[in-house]
Amino acid sequence: MKKRNGLGATFALIALAGLCACAGSLARTAAAPLTAGPRFCLELSPGPSYRTTTTWLIFSLPIYPQVAAWVETPDGRYLGTIFATNKGYKGSYQAAPKEGRPEALPVWTRLRQAGVDGVSSATSAGDTTAASGLAAKLPPGDYVIKLEANRSYDYNEAYPKARAGVCGQPSIIYRAVLRLGSGPARADFTPIGTGSLDGHDGDIHGGLEGISTALELFSRMRVSYLE
Repeated sequence: MKKRNGLGATFALIALAGLCACAGSLARTAAAPLTAGPRFCLELSPGPSYRTTTTWLIFSLPIYPQVAAWVETPDGRYLGTIFATNKGYKGSYQAAPKEGRPEALPVWTRLRQAGVDGVSSATSAGDTTAASGLAAKLPPGDYVIKLEANRSYDYNEAYPKARAGVCGQPSIIYRAVLRLGSGPARADFTPIGTGSLDGHDGDIHGGLEGISTALELFSRMRVSYLE
């Protein structure tokens, strides 16, 4: 596993080893590591477009993706958030306008504004492994896990700075399906569409036309169900 350098300390987070023991350090509130019982485990490994830099005043700042992941029923009913990065959760973006940056994670932002309970974490400079006990509260059956990811200043020919503002390419929405109650299960995420470019709605817009490096934020995107 490769380590990635970020601002300050380098994080070497443990990849899935059956227990996701490092998840306690990612929780928004202090809690014992979640290492037993039914749980979802999210694994994200950096891809070639994971990190960029920007200049703010006289400082060069690293920019990492913002991410939120949640659980739905197969018919689209929201059940709970299992992970969100701190900036997305708190809306604490540098030099943001008064309304924040709803375009960063527009689909998940709509859920949060509707009263979503979430667990947030600082964006890792390397691999991220996070666990959620939400699975213990759900009856056996199939569940859809969705993930939204976006990295600022991710411009390309289809989404130049003049058109796309700070975010560049829109957020990408991913989907995976897990069956609970029949033993451990694992699924990789598949992209299914994008969020609103300017954050004016929380819909998932089908199609990935014009998307390039926004699909390269992660080299591995996986969610597991463990018992």
